[in-house]
Amino acid sequence: MGSIEPPGVGSTSEWPQEYTLKTNEPLAQDCVTVVCLGVSGRLDVGFLKEKHGELVQRWPVLGGLLVTKQSPYSMTTGDNVDFEHREIDSKLIDVAPVDFELSKHEREGDKPVIRPYRTGKQYLTVPDLYFGAVSTLNITVGTLFAIRVTLLQDATIIAFKFSHFFIDGQGCYDVIEQYNNLLWGKQVPRAVPPPGIHKKLSEMISGHDTMPVEPPEKGGWEYNRNFLQVGSFGLVSTIAQTILSDYSAKIGLTEPVIEKHIYLPPRFIEMLQESCQMEINDLRIGGEEKIKLSKMDVINAWWLKRIYSNLRGSIVLNMGYAFNFGDKIPQNPTEKYFQGHYYGLYVPMGTVADLKEQSIAQTALKIRRNVSLAKQPSVIRANLEYLESIQTEKIIPTAKGGENEGSPLFSSWNRFPFEKLDFSPALKGSPETGRVIFNNPRIVLPLNIKWKPKLLFFNDPEGGIWCQSMQLPSHWKGFEDINDDERIEK
Repeated sequence: MGSIEPPGVGSTSEWPQEYTLKTNEPLAQDCVTVVCLGVSGRLDVGFLKEKHGELVQRWPVLGGLLVTKQSPYSMTTGDNVDFEHREIDSKLIDVAPVDFELSKHEREGDKPVIRPYRTGKQYLTVPDLYFGAVSTLNITVGTLFAIRVTLLQDATIIAFKFSHFFIDGQGCYDVIEQYNNLLWGKQVPRAVPPPGIHKKLSEMISGHDTMPVEPPEKGGWEYNRNFLQVGSFGLVSTIAQTILSDYSAKIGLTEPVIEKHIYLPPRFIEMLQESCQMEINDLRIGGEEKIKLSKMDVINAWWLKRIYSNLRGSIVLNMGYAFNFGDKIPQNPTEKYFQGHYYGLYVPMGTVADLKEQSIAQTALKIRRNVSLAKQPSVIRANLEYLESIQTEKIIPTAKGGENEGSPLFSSWNRFPFEKLDFSPALKGSPETGRVIFNNPRIVLPLNIKWKPKLLFFNDPEGGIWCQSMQLPSHWKGFEDINDDERIEK
């Protein structure tokens, strides 16, 4: 990263009071990301706040605000420590919105486990976890970074809030990891303003293509220009339709959105991945290069086939996902800057009828081939150049020939090891461990719009993957063979 910084930029004293970037992901400008960690034991609130202030002092952009008076948005730097705490006289298991505890049988089994949200006044709602950090209906983002702490009898819930326009998932993890390092008295990397203040990201992409690619004019789905609708009318129309849909669901005219968590044990994932890989190997033709399916390829395919198993076959499917290209930008490990290295893409999946005829392995292969194509440097460069040409515009994702019902969205947070963080230096007279016992990230859309179907993955501290799934009842019918009510005794 040192090689791509403009001269004279580097020390924290040289941070600008306000800056904007030459490359942004417009879809994220009004979104908020929240990472909620449940930690075993009562932590010292004073110590947590002290280290928050120390992190802001070292990385002054974390004390800034999102400025929305012009487009593209800008960020300020400052010394604001947006930290609040409260205390609830209950145990974590008695108030947690989702029962994350799993029996030995469930963890070591080969069957998924579904956990619905718990109902009742005694349980915290999801917004309760990050109380006061997100404005009502998420109309204004406000601070770029905030911490909310809830002290319980036996645990602590720490919620970290970020402007999604300011930072991507990797950046969220980096901030939380360095905050954790400060608790341990470790050094944090030197903070530098992002090079994107002076240089476009499209000019920083390194590497050469390893496979043939078609130009954007061919209509390839690996190019974001082929499914983005530019202009305020489309944005306003989409928001209005979504609000109307949510209101209609509340009065019983349409299906309500239902969010649950699905736990996938390590054995289930391993068996699924092995069976899919064996099938793909058998389908290989002659000297065709062997394709390795990832864990997420097969999980995404499994979920897709489940949620559309009971829907009409004429629906055109286009799978949306957040594509990260950070590995294509040179970085200096001794320094740290914050700038999103991602954008939205789609994978064409044909129709629901096509999906029903395909095996999980065939669906996973289609996903893998599209993602491999999207990773080519020339494709990334072309996508960034297009985004850089519409920085001042309002945009929405509109899949060609598709419809909202056939546009599921995936977001993989399981590559960020939040569950391995250790908060024990902040324990205050507690016999507990200070380890993370549950992890619940989420992206809050403007006006609290609920995109469905949507799937967000994160790791369980004891192994396996949690799938935070927002769906309609017609989607959940595909999971009826998985009992989400029966509790297996520990």
